[in-house]
Amino acid sequence: MFIRSLLVSVLSATLITATSAVIGNLAFATTIKEPAVEAASNLPHSVLRLPNVHPGRDPIYAYAKQVLTMALDATADEYGTFELIVSEQEVAQERQLRSLEHSMLDVTWSVTSIEREKQHKAIRIPLMGGLFGMRTLFIRANDTRFNEPLSLAALKTMRAVQGYDWPDTRIFRHNNIPVLETTYRASFRIVAEGFADMFPRSVLEIQNEWDNLSPDDNLAIEPHLVIHYDSPMFFFVSSDREDLATRIAKGLLILLETGELQQSLYALEVYKQSLALLENRQRIELENPLLSEQSRQALATYLPYFTGTPKP
Repeated sequence: MFIRSLLVSVLSATLITATSAVIGNLAFATTIKEPAVEAASNLPHSVLRLPNVHPGRDPIYAYAKQVLTMALDATADEYGTFELIVSEQEVAQERQLRSLEHSMLDVTWSVTSIEREKQHKAIRIPLMGGLFGMRTLFIRANDTRFNEPLSLAALKTMRAVQGYDWPDTRIFRHNNIPVLETTYRASFRIVAEGFADMFPRSVLEIQNEWDNLSPDDNLAIEPHLVIHYDSPMFFFVSSDREDLATRIAKGLLILLETGELQQSLYALEVYKQSLALLENRQRIELENPLLSEQSRQALATYLPYFTGTPKP
């Protein structure tokens, strides 16, 4: 079928030696997935190491792991059985990616950037149907400046808070929105205490995070705006794991062809919450200078298959 011919473009990525930064040892927990398919006896059994859940992303983590399992299941007759093992240690996003090149993780998932695609091999099929680039804001509960919809010019007079290693930090700065860099966990407190004005979060993250806040946290979800920029989430593997990248890509293309990938996304409660959250919001567009031309082409190719999501 036509979509299978796109496999080469999905897998194309520049192979550049990863950074030589020293990464601490990662301990791994017990197996969380038993071999799912009885493959031929001469096929290998693969053990794949995954990162631990990143705080605030429990539903997204569970979905990504589910999709990876489905993609591996779909290719077991060709590549063999598998099991997934999860790290015991919670690791920041950039360190997860570096761990791929130091043989401490086999697969992770992340929003993409030119730099990340140079250092690691991206499987360029968007896992979240484009929704990850839809950003709503945590603000202080008593911040009356957000009682009416604000313009991009108004946001440029404020300060966002973002993670140290997040591509979003550079995206906001590129669009002349000041950013205070800190850790994920500290970001909520920094907004609540007035050191920053907003904490932009994907619509796929913010409801789960809100549900885990207490009334004493003094935060609210801004009611009027959605900030949009193209920010696809891809699976990543080490730059030298062409075999694994090919297997995952083949599996994802099978799921895309059958509609199982899309239906898995649409069935998520957090997905349904995200669509509801986007209703009647004013959209502000930002430019993402970190998106490679290959990823832009992948979005143009694959986003039309996700007919249940709002168009960027």
